[in-house]
Amino acid sequence: MLYNALSTLGMSRKLQSTMTRQQMELVRANEEVATGIHADVAATIGASTGRDIALRNLFDRTDEYVKTTDLLDGRMKMMDSAMTSIIASGTDLLAAASTGLGQQSPTGSSLQVRARGVLDQVVGLLNASAGNAYLFAGTALDQPPMRNVDGDKSGLRAPMQIVRDAIQSATGGTEMPKTAAETAAVIAQLDDLFAVRDPATPAPAPLTDTFEGGLYTGTTSLQPGGAASPRVAGRPADSSTIAYGVQANDPMMRELLEGIYMLAAVDTSAMDVDAYPDYIRTAVDKLSGGLGKLREATAQLGVQRAQVATLAEQHKTQKSILSLQIDNLEGVDPYEASTRISQLEAQIDATSDATARIAKLRLTNYL
Repeated sequence: MLYNALSTLGMSRKLQSTMTRQQMELVRANEEVATGIHADVAATIGASTGRDIALRNLFDRTDEYVKTTDLLDGRMKMMDSAMTSIIASGTDLLAAASTGLGQQSPTGSSLQVRARGVLDQVVGLLNASAGNAYLFAGTALDQPPMRNVDGDKSGLRAPMQIVRDAIQSATGGTEMPKTAAETAAVIAQLDDLFAVRDPATPAPAPLTDTFEGGLYTGTTSLQPGGAASPRVAGRPADSSTIAYGVQANDPMMRELLEGIYMLAAVDTSAMDVDAYPDYIRTAVDKLSGGLGKLREATAQLGVQRAQVATLAEQHKTQKSILSLQIDNLEGVDPYEASTRISQLEAQIDATSDATARIAKLRLTNYL
C-alpha cells in the first residue's frame, strides 16, 4: 500500500504561507473599510477603468471651478463692501457740500476738514486687498493702487501737493481762485490732471504730473499708444469669462476723487465771492456724477456676483453627481467588506490553531 506522506515541516510552511496571504487580505480589507475604496481599483473594475479615469478628470476640473467661484465671490464681496462704503462716505460729503450751493457757508473750513477725512477714507478703501491681491489696482495686483494723500517714501510729490500746485498754476500762485475766470482756469487744470490719457504722452503744461503716476500707481487705463489696458477677469466656467474688475483709475473714480480733492485742497469759506459759486458747484457736480456712476458699477457687480453664485451652485451639483458616479465604480460595500473581514479573521484563527498543533507534534508522541 502506498501513502502520500507530508512532513510536519512542509505542513507548517504551507500553513504559514496561507496565514501570510490571509493577513495581507485582512489588511487590504481593513483599508477598504477605512477608505471606502477598493484597494486595487483598476484590478477590481477592469474594463470600467477608462470611464473611471475620465470621471476623475472631470471631477478635478469641476473642483477647480468650485474653488475659482469661491475665490471670485470672495473678491467681489470685498469690492462690493468697499464700493458701498465709498458711496456712503461720498454721499455724506455731497450732502454737506450741497448746503453751500445757495450761498457761501461760513463753515467752509469744517467742510474742508470733512472732505479731507473722506478723502483719506476713500483712498484707504481703494487700497483694499484680498489675500495678496489689491482689488482696485487692475492687473497690477501686487501693489496698492492709490498713493497716500500726504505722500510716501517714493520721493515724488504728495498727491495733495500735486493738486494744490495745479490750482496755483491756474491762479498765478495763490492758494485758491479769486475770480470767476480763475475758477474756470482751475477747473480746466484739474480736469487735465484727472483726465484719462496715453501714458506715453507727457503731462500738458504747466502740469508736470498726471493722475496716473502722481496719485494712482496701478494698471493704467491705456497702454502706451492708446489701446485699452487688459482688465481683471475671472473664468468661473469653461464657456464663461467675467470682466469684473473695477479700478481706482476708472472715470467714475477720477470724477469722484476730483470733487473730493477740490473740497479738501482749499478752504471754501475764505474764497472770494466771485470765485466761489462755480467752484463749489463744480465740486458738487463731480461728487454727484462720480457717485451716480459708482452706484451703477456696484449694481453691475451685484449682477456679476449673482452669475458667479449660479455657476458655483451648478459646479457643486455636478461635483456631487460625479462623486456618486465615481463611488459606484470605486466604492466598497461596507457590509460586504465587514463580512469578509470576519471570515478572514476566523480563517486566520483556524490556521494559527493548526500551525500551533503541528508545532507540538513530536516523534516521541507515537513511540
